[in-house]
Amino acid sequence: MATNYSVYSILVFFIMNFIPHAYAAMLFTGGSPKRFDNVNPKSSATLERFRKRASAATFTRWERANAAHHNGYENLPLLVAAVVLGNMARLDAATMNWTFGTFLAMRAVFIYAYINTESQKWSALRSVVFIITLLQCLWIIMMAGNVLAN
Repeated sequence: MATNYSVYSILVFFIMNFIPHAYAAMLFTGGSPKRFDNVNPKSSATLERFRKRASAATFTRWERANAAHHNGYENLPLLVAAVVLGNMARLDAATMNWTFGTFLAMRAVFIYAYINTESQKWSALRSVVFIITLLQCLWIIMMAGNVLAN
């Protein structure tokens, strides 16, 4: 019988989604933590100072890294629900491991694509990857629902 590692995907996903935040902070400060306003880091004045100081390319890259970070945490509840329900229903460990292992790999591709995509053409690929990860979680939830309903 395979060991079920799916619960660890929650921890890995949480950490994965902190990486774009750290990268955005590095862009924001230019690598110098002294340039960061930790008293009011999300103020419009702080953001406006950064917008004026940074090149257009750096600012848009910061926006994409920040958006990738937020997207991950917005999708964390769906992952948690899928993992918990899949385990409650005692779905096969191999299925759970494969689904959430590939989910994490796809989300790594998504984060990379989100930060680095600069054209409409390639942004579609990012959207396809995003939809695949949503469908993976929904598939597990549906399978768990079928088991728990019986």
